[in-house]
Amino acid sequence: MSEERRRWMIALASSAVLILWAGVLLLSHGACSGSRDSVMKPIVASAPPTALPPPTEDLEPIPLERLHVTQGKVLEAQKAALGGTRFDIEVPRQRAVSPETTGDDIGLRFSWLGVTDPVIPLASGDLREQVGLKLRAMDGCNVIYAMWRIAPSAGIVVNFKRNPDDHESGECGNAGYTTVQPRFMEPLDRLAQGEPHMMRARIDADVLTVYVDGKRVWEGVLPPDALLLEGPAGMRTDNARVRFELLVPREVGTASRR
Repeated sequence: MSEERRRWMIALASSAVLILWAGVLLLSHGACSGSRDSVMKPIVASAPPTALPPPTEDLEPIPLERLHVTQGKVLEAQKAALGGTRFDIEVPRQRAVSPETTGDDIGLRFSWLGVTDPVIPLASGDLREQVGLKLRAMDGCNVIYAMWRIAPSAGIVVNFKRNPDDHESGECGNAGYTTVQPRFMEPLDRLAQGEPHMMRARIDADVLTVYVDGKRVWEGVLPPDALLLEGPAGMRTDNARVRFELLVPREVGTASRR
């Protein structure tokens, strides 16, 4: 074999070794990178820990004599039963409270029966269908709402209304509303007509939690202005025909005082 051909073969073999070695390095680098990516991948924050939903056995439906209707009208759905606890709402705007309750825990077992006729805009001018709960309802100008909106969009919205110098809805109108941002929220499907549901709102310390059918669907921290409110719990509807029972804790005390 000539010296020139021997040198050519040595160079070719050396090139092949270098190519193989480079391939091994590339594969090794890729594996290491993949390992780093899996280690450095950001962790998605979970919802804040919370206790299990409270049982509904500690709530009881109340008869008409324990329900103070402040606006609108409720119709007894159990006319033949003395002390019936199931009522119908057919009017566009309805408000009521249970005066003997604390303002921190209330439940509503209901079926949405459709939209009212007529439909009346809110004080803001918005057209909205909704049903929900009132907490610490001092009066029409100072109250916390946990509302299940039906239309134009579905979901739970919590807000509070505070007007320290006003106490009648005609005095404050639509003023003083603040929306509370959730730290946890589950989307809800649009309500189906006639389908029964159980909604509950509960305040523990500064945290308000809303449950639907035994499942936590909304949770948020109430701001200091909302925590200053004191009063009983109740319910509210706008442009929604509803059959309902209002449920209060079995051992009720005086209205919330802080």
